[in-house]
Amino acid sequence: MQINFYGLTFYLGLIGLSIWMLSRAWRIGKRNRLDLVANWSGKQLHDPERYKPLLVTVNLIGGIAALAIAALVLVVGLPFKIWASLAALIFWTYLFAYMFIGFSSKKAALLEEKEREAAKQAK
Repeated sequence: MQINFYGLTFYLGLIGLSIWMLSRAWRIGKRNRLDLVANWSGKQLHDPERYKPLLVTVNLIGGIAALAIAALVLVVGLPFKIWASLAALIFWTYLFAYMFIGFSSKKAALLEEKEREAAKQAK
């Protein structure tokens, strides 16, 4: 039996990533850790209560999908090219979802600031 150490490392990383996503969803959703409602670089979003359900959903979907791929590799024996491609798709979708939520939060904060300035000038 030949072991592909590159594939094994990638597989263990996939399991680790899925556990990290699921634990992050648990900490944000159940333990109400609003400090984790942050963008990709760790800066807290403008209105954490508003974006909490979105981040829990993104983390749950990403974690469950990555764990499902890891399970399919063992149960069905998916070829490396297929499961590596699916894992990359999940990771990049997760990253872009986080970036989109961060940009949305930043845009909402700027719009609120402009509305406050307009209200001050109207008085």
